[in-house]
Amino acid sequence: MKLLVLLVALFCVAAARAERIISIDSDTLSYTGALNFKSDSGAKNKSDRDTNEFGLKLNFAQTLTGYPQLMFKGIGRYERSNIDYGTTDTTNTIFALSGGLLFNMDHKDVANSMFSGFQFGVEHQNLDISTQESGLNLTLGVEAGKRWDMGKFSMTKISYAPTFEFLVRRYGGDIRKEYFTNGTELKLNFLKFDVLF
Repeated sequence: MKLLVLLVALFCVAAARAERIISIDSDTLSYTGALNFKSDSGAKNKSDRDTNEFGLKLNFAQTLTGYPQLMFKGIGRYERSNIDYGTTDTTNTIFALSGGLLFNMDHKDVANSMFSGFQFGVEHQNLDISTQESGLNLTLGVEAGKRWDMGKFSMTKISYAPTFEFLVRRYGGDIRKEYFTNGTELKLNFLKFDVLF
């Protein structure tokens, strides 16, 4: 609910004449087509892990006044996964908020532009292995992609916008003490669409 309130607030802050983009994509390999390969380094005397995750992410970007190629970007993300971790099953839940900048190579035709950006974020993670542990994680990510205009529908344009994304994570709280210290993610979001208005 808090995430929804924040997203609505982002829309309300948006200036009327600025270019805006909303992206809805999913990291769910089996349902929508984004690949997420993740590797985490173990803490003291703990094993590393490799896994695939599933989740939903909503991106919002808006042009900065006076800088037509730059956009500020806000991201809300929810992930929930069940992981087979050795002899036990685990449940992992993440609520995350991120912000950053997006650079469009062609600001006159954003619907067909190449783009790159970075983001900084905070995650609240609950990890239930043998006991429930939680932590506040910090993330730093970079991305690059290309949009292809698919046409205008009503008052909006739709663009196919696949991206490569690389994310570095620093775990915090109980998770850092007991399980993992840091991690990386490399994503190919090949089924991603931007709505421009």
